[in-house]
Amino acid sequence: MSYHEPRLGRMNLPAYTVTRKPVKYTRIRVSPPDGRVTVSAPRYVSEAEIAAFVAEKAGWIAKTQQRIIDTPPTMDPEPVPEHLRPVLYERIGPLIEYWADRMGIEPPTYTVRRMRSRWGSCNIQRRRVTIALELARRDDDLLEYVIVHEVAHLFEGSHGPAFYAIMDRYLPEWKTLRKRLNGR
Repeated sequence: MSYHEPRLGRMNLPAYTVTRKPVKYTRIRVSPPDGRVTVSAPRYVSEAEIAAFVAEKAGWIAKTQQRIIDTPPTMDPEPVPEHLRPVLYERIGPLIEYWADRMGIEPPTYTVRRMRSRWGSCNIQRRRVTIALELARRDDDLLEYVIVHEVAHLFEGSHGPAFYAIMDRYLPEWKTLRKRLNGR
């Protein structure tokens, strides 16, 4: 692993760390919470080629770093105590049953996991909803929003107009709840 500071003559080149890996393509990652830039590159790619690639992507890197800085953290940095897991399962069960019934479908199976960057997920093929353990520390209406969001994916997999029409139909205040959940 090597670290590269921006050099004179390349003022728009951000600082970055290079990791050599047995990969096919050079990739850039901008990571929260500070916008750190990491480049994964094949072993055969020269330092000059990597610097040129980073320079080419400097605009995207700057925008992404700014977005990361402007976005408040959504997950609590303290780990959720494991004793909250059964309490969260008790809260989820009735909500899943209520919303599945209201939407006219069979209730999906569900599980709780520690998730670092998402509040929930939905595996459409397995009809399984996964809820972030962090929601154990959130209000019931925010948990309900995540459940409705994930159950809606059983009807529409993507976040397109059809998905948002489902959200509008079943939970009209979903936008306000999403803003609260994400700390905005």
